[in-house]
Amino acid sequence: MRGFVIALTFLTRLPFPSPKDVSSEEFTHSYRYYPGVGLVIGLILWLLAKALIPYYPPLVLGAILLAAELMLTGGIHLDGFMDSMDGLLSARSPEQILEIMKDSRVGAHASMALVGLLLLKFTLLASLTSPQSLSILIVMPMLSRWVFQIGMIGFPYARSQGLGKGFHEATRWIPFLLIGMVVCGISFFFAGVAGLIAFGVSILTISVFASRVSSLLGGLTGDLYGAFIEVSEVVCLLVAFPFLH
Repeated sequence: MRGFVIALTFLTRLPFPSPKDVSSEEFTHSYRYYPGVGLVIGLILWLLAKALIPYYPPLVLGAILLAAELMLTGGIHLDGFMDSMDGLLSARSPEQILEIMKDSRVGAHASMALVGLLLLKFTLLASLTSPQSLSILIVMPMLSRWVFQIGMIGFPYARSQGLGKGFHEATRWIPFLLIGMVVCGISFFFAGVAGLIAFGVSILTISVFASRVSSLLGGLTGDLYGAFIEVSEVVCLLVAFPFLH
């Protein structure tokens, strides 16, 4: 339970009291609870959508859901996404890309990528117009917070130090695969075939993405872990959508 609360207070802005005297080992091993935190986020979004869908048109509901997710998470993964896109879209050398990703300033590439990502996510959320299709809201945050761990466990870390390095060293295949079986089962339970398709395509997308970037940079970074979460959320919505109606 302590590990789950550590993960919850790190990944969300929900008003839970932060555990005291958290060791670095406890913090890094809390990654195992990330899909559970995603499930909590998904259930909140689903309940919000179920409550509001009778009263608001799709475009307004889509904007509310997007804003709600940003408030729940504090946009923690968008920061990594923007830093990653600033570097990866710069067409520079691997060393320069890593330096750009460390720069806290927001560049043009990050801005363009952010607009594209949020616009696509907003339109997909606004298109969930039936109560049955809302089930993907439960799957999306949970699946993304599991599948991004492919990058942590399957590829080297590109820097000598950093927050993500501790997570990379803490991850293990057996817990990852066992938790993945649970995530797959929950995805099917709530979203049926759409959940299974989102599960499979998300794994493929993040595996290919991580492999290509790792080959370019010699490894991955914490910013890229956040980018994988954001990308996999959109991929989940995109590939599941045709099977939800």
